[in-house]
Amino acid sequence: MNFDLWFSFVAVTIAAVLSPGPAVLLALTHGGLNGARGAFFAIMGNETGLVILIAISIVGIGTVLENSSQIITYLRIIGGLYLVYLGFRLIFVKQKISTTDVSSEIKPAKVFSARKSYFQGIGVALSNPKALLLIGALFPQFLDLSRPVWSQLVIMGATLLVLSFSALMGYALIAAKARAKSGSALAGKMSKISGALFILFGIALASDLR
Repeated sequence: MNFDLWFSFVAVTIAAVLSPGPAVLLALTHGGLNGARGAFFAIMGNETGLVILIAISIVGIGTVLENSSQIITYLRIIGGLYLVYLGFRLIFVKQKISTTDVSSEIKPAKVFSARKSYFQGIGVALSNPKALLLIGALFPQFLDLSRPVWSQLVIMGATLLVLSFSALMGYALIAAKARAKSGSALAGKMSKISGALFILFGIALASDLR
């Protein structure tokens, strides 16, 4: 995979994994309730679910490209516009991310269970169809059709997993130290920053029909 393309992919993906959503909420909640060590199992569960979503996207994109490489142009346009849409939503839609809001959904168990936390993480990932849409919109933007497609998709998938895990553990550590008091404020700031980045990258990517 071309290094410049990969670096651009990393930049956009960082904005994606830092933006507030179910996975961030999961990390903040478990970090506040069980500490970073306890949140680790929930985050690993979320990463497992993400692996499934990435695999679905890779197979889908790879199959489409095998049938018609011209479709990648339309995927880039649609994907870029979708990123712009997400950016505006992140900036203008009021965020409601706080550990209080989800205390009824993710309750601290009397005895911490790593297994329950792990499967909770899988459930959060698989119950969020937006993650699949985001992956499907993102990956085609950075494909170099002069190189093997499948290897590029695998590299992007692995990169997404590493960045996602790092971001969620970072949120969990912050929540563990502050007992999630600053979680909502932090998520709100990151929402606006990520939204602006999504809009800029979305416009650039949709107009780049290389």
